[in-house]
Amino acid sequence: MPYVDKGSRICKAEHNLDIKSNDIIITYPALLKVNKNLIIYPPLSKISDECKDEIESPSWVDGYVVKGNERLEIIAENLITVKGEINVDCSKILTAYTLKKILGEVKLQISNVITKGYPILSINGYTLISLYRDSVIIYTPTAIPIIKTFAYSVFYYTKSSSEEE
Repeated sequence: MPYVDKGSRICKAEHNLDIKSNDIIITYPALLKVNKNLIIYPPLSKISDECKDEIESPSWVDGYVVKGNERLEIIAENLITVKGEINVDCSKILTAYTLKKILGEVKLQISNVITKGYPILSINGYTLISLYRDSVIIYTPTAIPIIKTFAYSVFYYTKSSSEEE
């Protein structure tokens, strides 16, 4: 549970452009004071220097601090075009439901290969993201920023708190 100090900056998931070390990916809704108002920021929001909304009071948030050494693998072979809504294959990863809500129906090129590990998200039976050992596998080369943000959020659910220190 990272501590967020006054003056930190936050942006909602739809405005995330890139993820870098020390960014915080919110994994549960966070009530924060921004622009003299209390605002609930949804999961997949990002706390980063590159965001524009300034947090006006300190707070603890449920989220994952990006280390920069996480293992994200993008598979871009045997591509097929798939259109449909995202299916959440792993109900324990709550940020998956946020991603599904944000994206709605999508049309993506997805690798038609045998899934490595445990599927987390799929579209029409084709795996979009899976978890394999200590890696998150993304099965599309068109990993739009929100998909990468989600991929980093998966580490919140898989890393123990002792690993974070």
